Amino acid sequence: MKLLLASLALLLSACGGTTVSLKVDDATYRAPLTDGGVGVAYFSITSSTADRITGVSSPQAERIEMHTTVTKDGLASMERVDSVELPAGQAVTFAARGLHLMVFSPQTVAPDATFPIQIQLESGRNETISFAQALVGGGQ
Repeated sequence: MKLLLASLALLLSACGGTTVSLKVDDATYRAPLTDGGVGVAYFSITSSTADRITGVSSPQAERIEMHTTVTKDGLASMERVDSVELPAGQAVTFAARGLHLMVFSPQTVAPDATFPIQIQLESGRNETISFAQALVGGGQ
């Protein structure tokens, strides 16, 4: 598969096209503990060109918001962020105690199923990522 992608990139560059890729690693979704609660999603994302995440959504949730954890006067709280910069070639990590996705009123998903989240980018690209479900008490 990597050889196929590398060949496609080489072919496009030879034709004067520009290959733009988006790499997502460790996409993990934690369902809420109760129905109607709030889930959370973590991942690492790298764009081959500078871009910006301007929105997130899922057909299986009421809404999804990007949040970051901030500490003021020794107290941690969350703040909503409207966009997240993606510097070219640099990984941006959404993780506990930092940037993360809050998933409001998600639909229940089978334990072995993935949870789809669409990422909208300023460049106009839209990517749907399949997030693996974290096991309750799984240590993530």
